[in-house]
Amino acid sequence: MKVVQKISYEHTLKILDNTISIVFYDVTTMYFEIEQEDDLRKIGFSKDGKSHNPQVVLGLLVAKNGYPLAYDIFEGNKFEGHTMIPIITAFKEKYKIDHF
Repeated sequence: MKVVQKISYEHTLKILDNTISIVFYDVTTMYFEIEQEDDLRKIGFSKDGKSHNPQVVLGLLVAKNGYPLAYDIFEGNKFEGHTMIPIITAFKEKYKIDHF
């Protein structure tokens, strides 16, 4: 996961002339065709209408033109509104970015 994000970040930075001035964030859910929950796959709100299946929440941070910068996977029962700040904070700390 770390290698993919590093490659994606470096490629996006190169395309955007070494400047990331704006980011966008999107969240989706992915369900699993199983019945048992585990530490990550939890029953929660499903954008696919599969709330009875365990799922995960995937958060994606992108630059302008949709170039991917970072992503993270959260427990399936986590409210998506609580996923954006952790991804942005970790991204800014990792790449020493003060602001967008």
